[in-house]
Amino acid sequence: MSKQNQDGYLEDEDDNEAPSELLEYLAEDCLKLDGLNDAIVGVTSQGYLVYDYEKIIEVFMKEPSNMEYDEAVEFFDYNVLGLEGNGNWVIMKSREYYV
Repeated sequence: MSKQNQDGYLEDEDDNEAPSELLEYLAEDCLKLDGLNDAIVGVTSQGYLVYDYEKIIEVFMKEPSNMEYDEAVEFFDYNVLGLEGNGNWVIMKSREYYV
């Protein structure tokens, strides 16, 4: 579960660690997106976390952020895609997104 820190950013309550059931599968250089554990859908064969785009947007639309859909998309574009994870995580869009 996520909570808002004193600066207003979402953080996982478990010291920003990936879900414990996935830790043994993660690469040493795997990066985790803070506050987005609820959007993790898997791990790549290289050991990087896979996040679902729509689930990320849903996280931003929940408390404490309470963003509208368009606001959450804009926030994602600037603050998540803008991080340029250098391939250390994957953001996937489900097939339904394109149809």
